[in-house]
Amino acid sequence: MKKYWVTNLRVLATISVILLHAAGFGSLHVKKIAYSDWWICHIINVFGRFAVPVFVMLSGYLLIGKYEELSTFLKKRFTRIFVPFLIWSLVYLIWSNFKGLANERTPWTVGDFVKKILAGGGGGAGHLWFVYMLLGIYAFTPVISRWIKGTENSPLPNTRRNEVWYFIALWVVGNVVYTLINKWFGFEIKFDIRYFTGFVGYFVLGYYLGNTGTKLSKSTLILLFLAFWGLTAYICYVVSWQAGKYVYDYTDYLSLPVMGMSVTIFLLFQKACDVDFMPKVMQELDITSYGVYLVHALILRILSREYRINFTWIHPLVGITTHFLITALISYLIVKIISKIPKVGSWIVG
Repeated sequence: MKKYWVTNLRVLATISVILLHAAGFGSLHVKKIAYSDWWICHIINVFGRFAVPVFVMLSGYLLIGKYEELSTFLKKRFTRIFVPFLIWSLVYLIWSNFKGLANERTPWTVGDFVKKILAGGGGGAGHLWFVYMLLGIYAFTPVISRWIKGTENSPLPNTRRNEVWYFIALWVVGNVVYTLINKWFGFEIKFDIRYFTGFVGYFVLGYYLGNTGTKLSKSTLILLFLAFWGLTAYICYVVSWQAGKYVYDYTDYLSLPVMGMSVTIFLLFQKACDVDFMPKVMQELDITSYGVYLVHALILRILSREYRINFTWIHPLVGITTHFLITALISYLIVKIISKIPKVGSWIVG
């Protein structure tokens, strides 16, 4: 049975990433632009913070427990993700050597290009960090899938529930509690639980929530999402204004408020958005979402640097909206055109 809410949520997450990146640069200008203009950039930026965790949660829901031979799984997932990532990493490196800022350029040697790709963020392609993270989780998926699903046939065996909750609890402690104690009290807890940190927690959480759901009502989930959104925005505003610069601590993808946003919107779509909404359009946007993610940062940069279409254009709402819409449209068209190239199109855009 097709899960329409998965498609709908993944499309929203893709759109939100583009919107976040269109607004995000403006939110960095703490006390450097008009107060109201900064808040417009900031509130849009914060809204989009759920997108990356949701991508990971959906991957966990869809992949954990889907048994394939190890070689088949790795070939299928890594080919689809890694090859387009490698191609677009090279595109960003080459483009930045011609058009980028001085700190984005790379010497024209194979060794330097390889180092930049291995180190990440080369050519100003900082958004590709997501792919590095995703590939790491995919490498771990066959192991974690066998642990959670075992050999039983139920969606989430009762014998595994306590273990999954144990994992999620330590994940929250490692990412949130440890971090806050270090920040608020100035010391670092040395009990090593690094294996329970990072985005793998969202991966496991997505599988768990996707199979168990929630008893909370739709209205409660909406209110909780809005509350976490507002809390994230406010806390980040307070600490950033005190510091005189943008502080990422509370908009980090592994911070507690962003976790709250991500979980509530995931459950909201599962409960209330499992509808076949504009099926052809949503399916098309879903299929092209990975390619759009790879491409969009380049289009954002060109529009901003070459044509000054960004949050400074006319008014932040106008600039961000225009920046976002043109980027989304051009990115989609590029991916669609490339995907039509016989035999090689899918290798380029996934």
